[in-house]
This record gives sequence, structure tokens and C-alpha cells, in this order.
Amino acid sequence: MAIFGMTYAVLSISAELRLHPRAAGWVHLAIAELGIVLLVTGSAMSNLILTRVGAVVQAASPVLFLANILLAVRAKRQGRVQPPVIPEHLRHLGRREDCRRTDRVARRGTDLSGLLLMASAIWACWGIWSDGESSPGATVLFYDGWLVGTVVSVSLHFYPRFISGVSMPAWPFSLFQTIWLPSTVALSMGTAFHMNMLAGVGRDVLGACLVWVAVVFEIALVRRSRGACGTGNGAVASSSATRLAWALGYAFAGVAGGWMIAGRESDALPVLHALFLGWMTTLVYGTSYAVMPVLFDIKIRSTTLSIAQMSISAIGAALMIGGFADLDAPVGRALLAAGGGLAWLAFAWYFVRIGWGGIHILRRTSTRAV
Repeated sequence: MAIFGMTYAVLSISAELRLHPRAAGWVHLAIAELGIVLLVTGSAMSNLILTRVGAVVQAASPVLFLANILLAVRAKRQGRVQPPVIPEHLRHLGRREDCRRTDRVARRGTDLSGLLLMASAIWACWGIWSDGESSPGATVLFYDGWLVGTVVSVSLHFYPRFISGVSMPAWPFSLFQTIWLPSTVALSMGTAFHMNMLAGVGRDVLGACLVWVAVVFEIALVRRSRGACGTGNGAVASSSATRLAWALGYAFAGVAGGWMIAGRESDALPVLHALFLGWMTTLVYGTSYAVMPVLFDIKIRSTTLSIAQMSISAIGAALMIGGFADLDAPVGRALLAAGGGLAWLAFAWYFVRIGWGGIHILRRTSTRAV
């Protein structure tokens, strides 16, 4: 849901797209949430009918997502909607001449990832409807296709706007996409049809792709520009909390890739937690701390507290990864318990901080309405 919302917001600012009809986004939100509720309820109650209906509804979500974007593009080309007015303080999030090549690569990455999302959702729906459970191949397309591809693409778009003020070279990410897509498909097909050699090659190459993109971002962080992000009145200072999020997040991405190269399956618990709780969640924290104050005009007080919150989350993720690596041993279970507690504490802390800002947004909106 965060990726859906972030994509709509970014496309509005960077591509000047506006959803048409205006209710399209709300319809997508309702369908996506309904699918999740039905799937969870059906699984919890072992109710196959609810699970099957939830799978169908959830499969419709990415189709609606892509349809909404295509309808917005068509409405813009036909002049049926007025382009959104981008406030001055958001200009640095929009189009930049020096980011044209990297933005093109990032858009291609999100397009490819969106196609994999749609394929994985339809495939999973078919598996649940026919066999009562999703195909492992569909899960691979969802995890390593849509999520990995989208996070890398969004990172490429956001990096010069939140971290350095200087665009990244496009070729490392073009190379990543060239190798990531076929390796993900190979891993998916090999997993689904029990072709162990194909799955192993896909896993190893995909792991190398994650290590590659992690190294690219870590080197970029070391060499980053010390100036502001953006130009003119829209320039903003780079936040140390956001820089830390990129450094920690891509360190976890490299760890996940290393586990896969070492022979761990892509759906092994240490790999999944390195990807989701380590890499993606940390980037969500850092991006939120950078975007929320700019996008919604709220103050998130104390960068030190933001750094502390993300550090606790990262420590928790690292402990959980270590615990899952040796879950049968008492020390492994102790690490898992400690890591889970710290990760939960970090999320609760983040939720309260962002939620308090959301209360101010609602108050300000209601005051304006009056």
C-alpha cells in the first residue's frame, strides 16, 4: 500500500499526472484493502471460499493500479484534466534536466516491476482457486520481481532529490535491470516447476544483482555531494537520517544477496527479513522522514530521535536475521525474541511520531474546509 501511494504521489509531481476519473484512486484503495482482509480472514478461518474470493479481488488490485496510471497518461495527453500545480517547495521532487537519463531508467524499472506484479497476482489467484494455495513461482515474482525492482527504481529516483543533489550514473541500473529481470523469471520458473538447476542459477545471479546495487549506492553515499538537494527556493538540505537509512538499507540488501549467493533460498527466513525488515522497511522510514515534512508541511522534531529509531530497527532486524539463521539453538530463539521486540518498538515509535504529524494534517485540513 505504501508503494501504491508513493507511486501516485511521485507521478503527480514528476510526470504531472492526475488520476482520471478522480474516484479511480479510491476504488483501487478499496479493492486492494478488501482483498487483504478477505485473504487474511479466509486463511485464519480455513475458509476456502473467502480465500478464493480474496485472491480474485487481490489479483484485480495491480490491474487497477496499472489501469489508473494508463488512464492518467491518456487524460493528460487528451487535455481532459488540468496538470497539478506543483508548489515551489516540491519543485526539487519533480523533473530535473540532469536526472533525465536516470529517471528514464527508473520509470522503466517501475514499468517492468508493475508487469511482474500483475503476472504474480494473476498466477497466485489461479493457484489459490485451483489448488487452495499460491504457487511458489508467483511468490518469487512478487518478492524478487515487483518489490525488489520497485524499491531499486524508487531509490534511483529519490537519491539525487533527498541525498546528494547530484544525479547518479544510469548505466549501473540499466545493467541491474538487464540481469535482474531474466534471473527473477528463471528463479520463478525453476521454483514453480521444480527445475533445481534453473532455480539455483536464477537465485545466485539475483543475489549478485542485489550485492551489485548495494555496492553502487554505498559508494555513491561516500562520494555524495555536500550541497543542497534541488535549486532555487525549492532547495532542501540533505537529512542525516535519510542518509543513514540509505546506508543501512542497502547494507541489508547486500546481506540478502550474500545469503542467496551462499546457497540460501530466496524465501529463506534470513533472506526475507534482510530484504523486508532490513532493506525495505529502513528505506521507508528514511523516505518518510524526508518526504512527510516537505509533502504535508509538518515538522518531525529531532533528527537525533529519527536516527535512534532507525538504529533500533536495524539492530532488531540484524538480531532477527541471526536468530533465523540458527533457530533450533536456544541462542537463536533468544536473538529472535530480542530482535523482534526491538523491531516492534522501533515501529511503534515511528508510528507515534508520524501519527502525531498526521493528526496535525487532519486538523489543518478540517480548519481549511471550515
